[in-house]
Amino acid sequence: MASSGTVAVLGGGISGLAAAYKLTQIHPAPKRIVLFEAASRLGGWVHSSRNEDGVVYEHGPRTVRPVGESGMTVLNLVQELGLQEQVMNVQYGHPSSLNRYVYVDSKLVRLPTELSSLFKTAPPFRKPLLAAGLRDLFTRKSSKKDESMFDFVSRRLGPDIAEFAIDPLVRGVCAGDSKEISVNFLLKSLKDAEQKHGRIVVGMIANALRKTPPSTLPISDLAKRAKSERWPVWSLQGGLQSLPETLAEKAAIAGVELFVEAPCTDLEFRKDGSFVVRCGEEELHSSRVISALPAFKLAGLVEKAHPNLAQMLKSINCVTVGLVNLEWTGRKLNKDAFGFLVPSSQNSPLLGVVFDSCSFPQGDRTIVTAMMGGKWFKSLFGDNVTEETLLKVALGQMESVLGISDPPVRSQVHILRQCIPQYVVGHYDRVKEIRRYVDHNRLGLDLTGASFDGVSVNDCVHNAFKVVEQSTTKVSV
Repeated sequence: MASSGTVAVLGGGISGLAAAYKLTQIHPAPKRIVLFEAASRLGGWVHSSRNEDGVVYEHGPRTVRPVGESGMTVLNLVQELGLQEQVMNVQYGHPSSLNRYVYVDSKLVRLPTELSSLFKTAPPFRKPLLAAGLRDLFTRKSSKKDESMFDFVSRRLGPDIAEFAIDPLVRGVCAGDSKEISVNFLLKSLKDAEQKHGRIVVGMIANALRKTPPSTLPISDLAKRAKSERWPVWSLQGGLQSLPETLAEKAAIAGVELFVEAPCTDLEFRKDGSFVVRCGEEELHSSRVISALPAFKLAGLVEKAHPNLAQMLKSINCVTVGLVNLEWTGRKLNKDAFGFLVPSSQNSPLLGVVFDSCSFPQGDRTIVTAMMGGKWFKSLFGDNVTEETLLKVALGQMESVLGISDPPVRSQVHILRQCIPQYVVGHYDRVKEIRRYVDHNRLGLDLTGASFDGVSVNDCVHNAFKVVEQSTTKVSV
């Protein structure tokens, strides 16, 4: 068919589904929207298993934070999709929101949150937290535009904070190395405060005193409730996978053509600015392409026509995570908490463990999720590790760390290969350069997804919506 008015969406994860759904809402909408997904299911890394007895395991994101404009965007979407009755939230002050542990020197240590920790030494830190604030006040700002999270925090707040708070945080969020990940990934506001005010503490005080301009984003009743009740996190009954499932359902009703087991095998750039999207022997002529693919996969599609662009895309690496869901009958944990994370200095195969049944109980059972590998997956497990080996390692860690020696009544193991992009130092400049290349060459290609502007569910949905809105004027009708 003719390309005019046809938009192809590559990738059926949460970003691609959000983009396709949003395309149906713009005016005028494209005449045809076609989404291609290589896997046999939609949703990408948002993946829930529903056992026959109703017990749910999460194999990717499990909770969402209702924070900022992106958090509001997703809550608005949840209500728009009619999922508000399925929302379950952790109450403000719940142990899973207050208690965070790190595994240091073969024991679990609760990270201090009390005001008294400012003035007295509380493990795992070797100095009172007030010392970190004083260090910041007497540290000059760096001229570096970007640096690693570890280096930034170590320089401004001390090596203790970097090793025992920031390093495990990075391992938990992106399974990465805090000595490589950009400070602008999770701590951009602190870096900006240093650059503008010279001190983090001064910048934070200035920001607290400054009036935040009201958001222009409409606020749903659900988003208002989350704000007024101060939800730490929320999820969905039946698993977070209900979000992409419902997105796909609503998109299909609105006319989006969804294809699974349909990997894009070639992307031809035409001289008139249109595309030929090939999936096996099938061809789609499209006026515009929105890619929600991982950067390294998109690189393979553009390499023939744009090798320089492919090289830039390949520079955004991803890591592999071994994920093990474990279930026991009865209460096996002696701590109520979100779970624990493991600093890289501890040389453990674990990145961390989530106490799933603490946040959202599922009857008289204990459910945890062990996360392993990440940046260190290959050095720990090699290239050909089996699921049986990962299960054995996870069970050994449960016994040595949590004292649970009983065999689980049920378990699942997933090897999530190249699942989380790594925003190493210089990442945001690389993304700007990639988009500059696309715009300069008028490629008619829009980029969204976890590889570029954020890895969370909130980021993926919010940025997919933005990309669609920004490209509206470019889509022919």
